[in-house]
Amino acid sequence: MKDLRNKLIIGALFGAVVVVGLLLYTDLRDVGGYIRRFPLPLLSVVLALTLFNYALRWVKWHYYLTLIGVENISPLDSAALFVSGFVLALSPGKVAELLKAAVLRGMTGTPIARSAPVIPAERITDGLAMLVLGAIGFGGMLATSAEHSDLLLGYLPAYFVVLGLLMAGIVVIQIRPLFLWLLGLFERLPLVGRISHTLHELYESSYELFRPRPLLLAVALGVISWSGECVGFFLILRGMGLEPSWLLLWQATFMLAAATIIGAVSGLPGGLGAAEFSIAGMVQLLVLGYEDPGFAGTATILVRLFTLWFGVVLGLLTAFVFRRRLFPDHMDQLWQATQAEADPVDS
Repeated sequence: MKDLRNKLIIGALFGAVVVVGLLLYTDLRDVGGYIRRFPLPLLSVVLALTLFNYALRWVKWHYYLTLIGVENISPLDSAALFVSGFVLALSPGKVAELLKAAVLRGMTGTPIARSAPVIPAERITDGLAMLVLGAIGFGGMLATSAEHSDLLLGYLPAYFVVLGLLMAGIVVIQIRPLFLWLLGLFERLPLVGRISHTLHELYESSYELFRPRPLLLAVALGVISWSGECVGFFLILRGMGLEPSWLLLWQATFMLAAATIIGAVSGLPGGLGAAEFSIAGMVQLLVLGYEDPGFAGTATILVRLFTLWFGVVLGLLTAFVFRRRLFPDHMDQLWQATQAEADPVDS
């Protein structure tokens, strides 16, 4: 597990560099002033909305586990594994998938190939939910104010590219004859043929997770859960002195959704850097009219504190409290076996 710890440390250091970059972009005194003036009771509401998001996302996680046949796990163990996984936001995507699958195998005996698709399914449906929220914010902004309409319309090509890629992948998975034919072609390759059983199990889990009913339910849960974060961002902007309005709510929804998608597409752990500077740039452009970088930087730091770093800290605490249940003495051996199973072609 040493390699995983190193990757998490690198992710945390990168996050610190991003925060320093934001402070350099703004003015440290301005940031301190905005934070001191922020009404503390409002922060508790933002925190409650973040926890609301986590609770509904756990419902989706547990629902996915039942879909792939994992029934011998208690809601408490399921929640502990889900929340501790927030730490993995600082790691590359494959590491998160493998570690959660390895821990789940240690707890329930579920094969890696069956459980690994759950993590990408979570991310894809969260991405679709963010696209829906982005569209809601986009439409609300255009309906409320004609300002920045040309700029907003410029986002449409990128929006449809991301949506098209996600939906194309889901459609291909759901066309069983096509996907099985593609698997058959790959199985003829010398190194791929010997892992055909693993590939088929990966596909069967993916097929179940992306069937229309589970897909619609997961996206609906995502829209509701992530809307809590959008309202939280709206309250942060309100707490920093902006007048509450429907336009501000639509702006907050659009900005958070767009920045989250940009962070995900960037491929960086937790979207670090890409999400932060996207939020700061959009706050300046759409809300402030290029004025007051200190406001934009402070708003970005606060919203990322609640959408990313609070989750990382909560995940660390959960992993510590449930360490004996999640990480038994043989976890190192289990992790090594998981990596070997996931990379059979390289072995």
